[in-house]
Amino acid sequence: MFSKRREFSPWMKGAAAALVLFLLLFSGYKGYQIYRDRRVPVPEPGPAPQLPLPEPRPEPVPMRPSEPLPPPVPEDVRAKDLWLHVVKSSYRMYLYRGKNLEGTFPIAVGSNGGQKQRVGDSRTPTGTFTVQQIQNARSWTYDFGDGKGPTPGAYGPWFIRLKTPGWTGIGIHGTHAPESIGTMITQGCVRMYNDDLEKIKRLVYPGMKVIISE
Repeated sequence: MFSKRREFSPWMKGAAAALVLFLLLFSGYKGYQIYRDRRVPVPEPGPAPQLPLPEPRPEPVPMRPSEPLPPPVPEDVRAKDLWLHVVKSSYRMYLYRGKNLEGTFPIAVGSNGGQKQRVGDSRTPTGTFTVQQIQNARSWTYDFGDGKGPTPGAYGPWFIRLKTPGWTGIGIHGTHAPESIGTMITQGCVRMYNDDLEKIKRLVYPGMKVIISE
């Protein structure tokens, strides 16, 4: 014997559907609440973190121009003799004891290059010479023809006169214009800083060898 299937009225079906819909909405809302409550709280925005400033770099040190190398020493120098080598192209005078270099001094030379050819050509002669005498030049003056008249101190404290066969008046001396050292500017002499000249004067002697080369 078969039982009869029970039929629900329309209003009961509608109520059941509404209840299901309500339960679905309610469960979704509660799920959202639980999710929201479990979230990690977001911190309030604050000031930007201060990054450490980079350490200042030291200023680069300007490199000095390399000192020019002295020329080869002649083979005929005596082991203990003091002598001088003037090199015009590098504006340097080298002090030697035998083959040992003992000092380097900046200089100025004649305003025209090359070997001296005639009197007044403003060239420094090249060759092997000797010291003729050492003269006190503190009271000496020189007229450069610039309209200023005789200039005191133009030769510095000393004039080391050289014996240069064929030419006179060639020597090693100081200056009233230290900014001229390292240039071609003289009438043919070798010009030095006065302080360097004082050092050289204590060592030079008549007959001392002086080589002047290009």
